[in-house]
Amino acid sequence: MTKTSPEISSLGVIAWKNVVRKIFRNIILVLAVAMLVSLLVFALLFNRAIKQDIEAASMKLGADIVIVPIDAVEVAEEFILESNEKTFYMDESLYEAVKELPEVAMATYHVYLSTLESECCSIIEGQVVAIDQETDFVIKPWLDTDRELQAGEAYIGSYVHEYLGLLDSATLFGRPIKVVGHLEKTGTGLDHGFFIRREDLDNITTEATGQRQEDDISIVFLKLKEGVELNEAVNKIRAISPNMGLMTRGSIGKDVRTTLGDIIRIFTITILIASTLAILLAWSTFTAMTNERRREVGILQAIGAGRKHIIRMFLAEATIISLLGGIIGVAAGHLLLNYLAADFNLLTRLGDISITSTSSILLSLLAMGLGGSACLLGAILPVYRLARLEPLLALKEE
Repeated sequence: MTKTSPEISSLGVIAWKNVVRKIFRNIILVLAVAMLVSLLVFALLFNRAIKQDIEAASMKLGADIVIVPIDAVEVAEEFILESNEKTFYMDESLYEAVKELPEVAMATYHVYLSTLESECCSIIEGQVVAIDQETDFVIKPWLDTDRELQAGEAYIGSYVHEYLGLLDSATLFGRPIKVVGHLEKTGTGLDHGFFIRREDLDNITTEATGQRQEDDISIVFLKLKEGVELNEAVNKIRAISPNMGLMTRGSIGKDVRTTLGDIIRIFTITILIASTLAILLAWSTFTAMTNERRREVGILQAIGAGRKHIIRMFLAEATIISLLGGIIGVAAGHLLLNYLAADFNLLTRLGDISITSTSSILLSLLAMGLGGSACLLGAILPVYRLARLEPLLALKEE
């Protein structure tokens, strides 16, 4: 170690001086690497964030199977994944039938009513949800209280809680209602919920409930018994009625995953083009660099420097350029994802992307490695060709 450390240190110093010597030309290459790395960081973290948030959203519901009206699967997903308020209904008899299946361990349902816009303290984007407290296993894990709802009381989601603040009471559809608890942030439609008892629906006007009939519910959540095959349970449920839309943990967000696949393919094509351009720019830059320094290389070879020393010297310069571009690219990629991507509705609703998480750091390092490899790949051919040149020929050509 004592012999190699000074050599590595001096090689780095020389390489840095050579990079600075042609700073403006090398800045172009640094920026090219940075652009490639930023694209890689954005694509990798964007893909990871969407997939993880979809899986997390479905897990947070606590259900293995979700049942909605057959024509409401897409809008139900919008509420689950994106908190978009929706109302849709099906007959409660379907719930009564599926909850009796021997494969089902727990079953509950929700009834979605019209939103709270202009109805409760100027709350926007709020969904009124009636729940069955006796069977509920979706809401309770997120509550900050063990208190059961009584007549005229409600729980609220984290989004709604931000608007209500410390208020103990509010007005719901023209009637006073007392807030007795709120949910932790889940990153799902539950955050926009205003939860009341099923029994309290009798006190809500027909105008508020819209087209809902007395025995209508909106969505059913099923938790299967341990060891039950998911596909087997799904087949039995489908046999009860063909007018059910079924979603499982693995299928929630299917349309989003399909769209994500298309987006990633576009990213891949863009990254391949950017990689090609970065390789060609590195090849052009180092070709010019080696042509300018033939005499310098010839002198080094004449005083005893071998091919390996020449290659290492130039690749050290390429490595410095790659590192500079990689660092800038990682920072730019995270800025793109956390600020520019704020316009992506799904990302803003599902959750923030942590820069300091282990997966983010590893993916950023991977992006730096791939971006730096493009620079090194473009540099290796002209550098290797120069290293093979005979010293006398190098001196003579100069």
